[in-house]
Amino acid sequence: MKKIALILFFLTVSALAEERVYADEVNIPLPRQGAYAGRGLSAGLAGGVFQSTKNCDCLGVWQAQGDFLYYPWLSGGIDVRFFGGDLDNDVMVMYQRYRISAKAFFLTKIMALYLSPVLGLENTNISEFRQELHGKGYEREPSKWNSKNPKDSVVDSVEVNRKSCEKMFSLDGFSVGVEFGGGVSLGRYFGLTASALYEYNFVEAVQLTLTPGLAFDMRRVWAWPREKLRSMWLSFEVGFQRYFNRGVGSWAKSAVFGIQLGM
Repeated sequence: MKKIALILFFLTVSALAEERVYADEVNIPLPRQGAYAGRGLSAGLAGGVFQSTKNCDCLGVWQAQGDFLYYPWLSGGIDVRFFGGDLDNDVMVMYQRYRISAKAFFLTKIMALYLSPVLGLENTNISEFRQELHGKGYEREPSKWNSKNPKDSVVDSVEVNRKSCEKMFSLDGFSVGVEFGGGVSLGRYFGLTASALYEYNFVEAVQLTLTPGLAFDMRRVWAWPREKLRSMWLSFEVGFQRYFNRGVGSWAKSAVFGIQLGM
């Protein structure tokens, strides 16, 4: 009987030890340069390109996030995103997004899923800084006859494209939304991430953002983050963004490359 009790004791200690190792070693990538590491602070930074519609020029995009795990199942954080550049030959935009969120997690040993309420603040600055059309710099001349000026169709077409470009950045003020996302570890080195974010802005704009990504675990190949950090991921993400009531029928696209550090 004593031998049986002793065996059960060692099995219990062994199981608890394995569970503690798992709690310390859990490391799962999350969308937008995030990670679930069981506890602590996660910070991420990324940069890339964004194209609002096929008729608009690409903009630069920079994003950063910080998230603190208060409990194994709950975290809170903030993220910021900046878009900047020329929409076309006439319009320059600087678009800023600030968001705070809380994440409730559902966990397994290789997967972390979360549901998150989101509160956002947007600020847009659109300025016309050149008066030229595709670099030609001519002025629209008033028609001397009742017939339509041939240049009008060209200018009107460009004006429609410009308005479509601007609508993708016309949010201002507060927005509320909900996000469902997560990540999964694929073996030793790689992980997959994905999220779906549905938002309503108080200028009566409804927006859906889908963000899949691929991440690489630097702690598996570099001793320094393995000894100093809870997590370190390099990630590549693509994004697909769509407005449903802004009169724009296409998806905006983005691609970013970034780094995550867990402390």
